[in-house]
Amino acid sequence: MGKERLITHGAYMHSDEPLSSALAHAQKFLHEFQERPVSPTVSIEVLRNRLKRPLNDNGLMASEVIDDLVTDTNGGLMASTGGRFYGWVIGGSLPADWLTTVWDQNAASAACSPAMAVVEEVCGAWLLDLLALPENASFGFVTG
Repeated sequence: MGKERLITHGAYMHSDEPLSSALAHAQKFLHEFQERPVSPTVSIEVLRNRLKRPLNDNGLMASEVIDDLVTDTNGGLMASTGGRFYGWVIGGSLPADWLTTVWDQNAASAACSPAMAVVEEVCGAWLLDLLALPENASFGFVTG
């Protein structure tokens, strides 16, 4: 597979190259964040024209797909993770979120992921403390 070093994990084959590419693009985005416009600079139609391509019969390297996605979405991303964005509460762009995605755990119960269940338990206790709520109050973390 060319310069991409492959890592096997069960039935899956992973390459370092797509992760390296994604990391480089993410770092560039974060370093340029304060200079980026908060609102989009291209129209929906421009984005459609860039992104709507025919499928490639031969496939593409994952890192090439990532590079194309970054190029094609340029001007259509909103700088929503900083203090200059006064829109919706969308979420965070924190390095720890990458671990959450890679680990892919379900914190619903200790049977699914003991570590994540305890992390959620501790975070809930911290939240109750921060809000001066009773220790025995219930809590739940949800997406969206």
